[in-house]
Amino acid sequence: MRFLLLIIFVGAVIQNISAQRVSEGNYDIKDPRGDANKCRQILTSLALFPKEVRLSPRIENNDVWVYINGRHWFDELFKDKNDGIAIDLVQKSQFGCEPAPASTWFSHTGYLLKPLYRDDIRKNMLESPGLYAAINIGTIPDVLAGQSLEANYLLLQDKYLCYTGRMVNVDFHGWKLLETGLYYDTLTESQLTEKHKALYKTIRVSIPFERNKSIYNQKDVQPLIDSLNITDYAISKISIQAYTSIEGDYQRNLKLQQERAESMVGALQAFQKEKIESQVTTFENWVDFLNDIQLSPYKYLAGLTKEEVKQELTRNNLESKLEPILKNHRKAIVVIQLEKRLSMRESDPQQLKKFFEQAILERNLDEARYLQQIIFYKIRKRELPDSVLHDLTIPEANEMGGLLLNRASFLYDIGATDVFEAIQVFEKLKTILPGNPKIDYNLCSLHLEAWLYTDLLQPLDNLKKQIEALRAKKIPDPLVRRLLINYHIILSEVHHRNQNYTAKDKALQFIYQTYTPLKLNDADLVNLAKYFSHYSMFDWAIRLLQQRVKSIQASEDLVFYYLSLTIYNTRNLQSVGYRTIMLNAVNQNRFRFCSQFNSSFEEGISFQLLKDPTLKKTYCENCNGLF
Repeated sequence: MRFLLLIIFVGAVIQNISAQRVSEGNYDIKDPRGDANKCRQILTSLALFPKEVRLSPRIENNDVWVYINGRHWFDELFKDKNDGIAIDLVQKSQFGCEPAPASTWFSHTGYLLKPLYRDDIRKNMLESPGLYAAINIGTIPDVLAGQSLEANYLLLQDKYLCYTGRMVNVDFHGWKLLETGLYYDTLTESQLTEKHKALYKTIRVSIPFERNKSIYNQKDVQPLIDSLNITDYAISKISIQAYTSIEGDYQRNLKLQQERAESMVGALQAFQKEKIESQVTTFENWVDFLNDIQLSPYKYLAGLTKEEVKQELTRNNLESKLEPILKNHRKAIVVIQLEKRLSMRESDPQQLKKFFEQAILERNLDEARYLQQIIFYKIRKRELPDSVLHDLTIPEANEMGGLLLNRASFLYDIGATDVFEAIQVFEKLKTILPGNPKIDYNLCSLHLEAWLYTDLLQPLDNLKKQIEALRAKKIPDPLVRRLLINYHIILSEVHHRNQNYTAKDKALQFIYQTYTPLKLNDADLVNLAKYFSHYSMFDWAIRLLQQRVKSIQASEDLVFYYLSLTIYNTRNLQSVGYRTIMLNAVNQNRFRFCSQFNSSFEEGISFQLLKDPTLKKTYCENCNGLF
């Protein structure tokens, strides 16, 4: 499930924002001038809202709506006939790199739609029982037609402006599970002989580049080739992130890194006949530069723009003085995917089938499992059809249980069976392999998946006990923890639907405490962060990502999701570390970074972020003229 969360900005009246086009007046909205008594009812009601309750304006076609998840919360806000809501429509052109005229109104900064008060709110309200209520506030005026807009909302008590809210756009989901996968009965490291080698592996290395050097030859990469054991494996794919130090011309730097990376691929290609697929991306290494400069006498450079830094390096021999730092920034992060060189016997489909059946007949189960892995591998690569699995007869006997387990797991993994069919297959396998912990693990994983497909989610206490029992069956603790996290992810949704927020929070707390010992990859971290955001636990989501986000190797999705959670907090924007994260995002995907400042209704976070001078400086430095 994937939705868009609208984070509300709490605050008083927003003032002194540039405005380009305003309505003729402010409809007699009054200024409370700091008198809290004039706003006590609305502010008290807002303070009592559970964190799950969200008030959010939306622009749909030509209409402006305000949504809230629960009709009775509207009734709490608007008790008297002069309590109401208004919409301030602001344009992206008000927040460009060039200054625009300032607003003359205390109440709004763009185009103010006519307020709606209690009785009209009730007339204009649409309801979805138990889910949300929506009010049609008005339509987009012709003068703003075709403009990139956002809608701020104004809450009024007795026509006094008591609260102004704006929003940012944050992706979230409620119950996407962590990847757990199914157990296979594969060969262990000790069982892999010279004949039975791992079919594929991935190696990540960091290789320094010499200054101004762009050509690599076989001698340069010979140590790498030796470490890869290239006689047994072929390089199938290379991904290179090539970084240049930041001094010098931007385009020349990127061209140099592209040449270096392509030269490296060419040198590696010379060692094998098989074609190497390559992917090269190039960056100026501002991330490491800004991190390292903080530990030097030249940390003042971190406060300058990119161009100002480059100019400063040309003065007073500063580039030479910083060379001990800069030399470490010229490097390539190389991810090499290797595939085992298969023998003729292992490559030919008919030979594979023949030797697999022979291994079964001779009860050579290690050989059979290895050949089965090759068959799976070739099916995944689409070098063999799925149907070959049905041509391979495996007796339904206890000693063949591992091969049967592998086939059932593989058929589910490639989508040849659905979750309910897979459960039936593994339940049958339990009679062949009674007490097999791998089957028990797979059934727990599958039952969690099946739980998602039921029409009415209900607590499954027995499933939790089955998962916890896996520890006594020697299933590794990290795998059990992942299953328990998934169990509580679904359980939290059960409690949320039943509006049992205390039980829901208890499930969330379990997840937060349980993930800590796990070594989660970037995709898992983003997944959990979006889950916590779904329940407005933004601090947890931020904490989950913040240790990883500072790494130059953090994934693009992780960096951008962290920004979407934190970029509206002005305290963050004052730190050099946060600028480093933003430039990491620019490096990874400049267009995506700049698009974050589009309208929240156009897949951006919010163009109103650009009222902050630091963000505007970063945006104009990296994005001006891009669109």
